[in-house]
Amino acid sequence: MALMTASPAGAMPITELAWRAVNDTVMGGVSTGRVAFDEGVRFEGELSLEQNGGFASMRAPLPSGALVEARALRVTLRGDGRSWDLTLRRADVPLRAGSYRAPVTAAPATSTVDIPLSAFRPTSFGRPVLGAPALDADLSEVSEIGFLLADKNPGPFALDVLAVVVVPAKDPVNADRAPVLESLEAAIAQGVPQFNAGDHAACRDTYQTTLTRLAEHPALSLGEQSLIREALADATTQPATDAAWTLRYAMDSVLRSR
Repeated sequence: MALMTASPAGAMPITELAWRAVNDTVMGGVSTGRVAFDEGVRFEGELSLEQNGGFASMRAPLPSGALVEARALRVTLRGDGRSWDLTLRRADVPLRAGSYRAPVTAAPATSTVDIPLSAFRPTSFGRPVLGAPALDADLSEVSEIGFLLADKNPGPFALDVLAVVVVPAKDPVNADRAPVLESLEAAIAQGVPQFNAGDHAACRDTYQTTLTRLAEHPALSLGEQSLIREALADATTQPATDAAWTLRYAMDSVLRSR
């Protein structure tokens, strides 16, 4: 029986989760998708791009605290070679028509892959959401898991989810976040007047210096560290104005998870 760790105290078969299909019919599309149970959970149907459709998904609520001590999800899948998104939702982060997503390919041969929780990115209508908190900034709020197909390739599909296992964190974050938050607030207090005065390059440099120093801080979650590194990398290729906003969004994301 495929097992999912429900909490540090026990485990739960994934076939006992209340899986349901949520397809583009909720927005006027005509894609189909059905959930069935065999050796695991099977999701099959047909993706259609007609009537502005183009997605099919299955979702299930998670027990409270299911991922609190998690570092990654280990999923065992079998499919038809299509690219899916493993989705998670935080109850405290409203994402309109969205979720936190991480890509995963379901090959015809059964395969198992670890997906770090730091790899999940917030999306709304399929687009990244800037400034949203990292998924793993508060795992106690993760309330739903799902699998989403939206690869723009119409036709039949089939996915077998044979197991989803919670991989526990080896090094939980215990460090005090107060110095990190104070540094971010101080950088913003300095950068905002610089930006408003028209010196966008100085604002960018202020934010960049602070985020570079904090990027590997142990009080930040892995997702927050990854988000900061991505923002720093993106900022190096952007004009000063855009770079300042990119870095500010990353800072705001961490501050929202205080």
